[in-house]
Amino acid sequence: MKTFLPLLAAVALTASAASAQITVLSEDFSTWPPTGWTTTAVAGTGWIHDTAVGRAWHEDEVLQSDSRLTTPALDLSALSSVYLHFDGETNWAQYLANHPSSVGNGVSTMEVSTDGGVTWTVIWTDTSLNNFDTYSPVVDMSAYAGMTGVLVSVHFFGDFAQEWWVDNMVVDNNPGAGGGPFYAISNLVAGQTATFSVTGATPFGPVTFLYSLTGAGPTVTPFGTVDLSAPINILTTVVADATGTATFPPTVPGGAAGATLYTQAFDMNAALFTNALSVVVQ
Repeated sequence: MKTFLPLLAAVALTASAASAQITVLSEDFSTWPPTGWTTTAVAGTGWIHDTAVGRAWHEDEVLQSDSRLTTPALDLSALSSVYLHFDGETNWAQYLANHPSSVGNGVSTMEVSTDGGVTWTVIWTDTSLNNFDTYSPVVDMSAYAGMTGVLVSVHFFGDFAQEWWVDNMVVDNNPGAGGGPFYAISNLVAGQTATFSVTGATPFGPVTFLYSLTGAGPTVTPFGTVDLSAPINILTTVVADATGTATFPPTVPGGAAGATLYTQAFDMNAALFTNALSVVVQ
């Protein structure tokens, strides 16, 4: 394996500018419930796990529903600008109260609290018009930059209403669509073949997969702060395809069960880090 820091020094000579991407939250809902998140149902069943796809799901219910899926408290003190990114899908949009042909009272919102969930401020409202509407909005949360203890809540309200799926929630300082390159790992099982994948990278550009076995950093580098502890090593570099997807299928060592892999990837053309992952080998 190659060490990472010399790579950064070499890339710095050819890149005109390097914007450090700071990722505060990255959740793909592959496990349920996500670590540190809370689910609260004032009425109805509440948020559940769509196990077929690996995303958060709120189905329509016959009775009134009012429920939240809320992040852990976020520390935004190091950010001067903040953005929320997520993938969403809405079905039965006509049951939203703001639909032009509404037949229901449904409301789907993203909300923020700075007082531990006592009060909430709406920062995004679902305005879907069609069944199976999909979207990946970028929501400006810069009003909360510099703060600590910030909660973001996925709030569902309605009776016999809309269905709502949410996935790939990221809070960072990158205003780009989709939250920049997104990193995910599946089947990290000893003795088996795992899948390491980055989406949203530069099409046909190199993506470098990094890892550490010593911790989650942070480590200051010429390209900004890396969420890995030294020594930081290179797993491999993969050229992304036309859609900006780079995939790496490593074989997990047979004796690695129980070890924690700290890993992050780097889009070399865009000079952007992905979200960082801390994954225990099964």
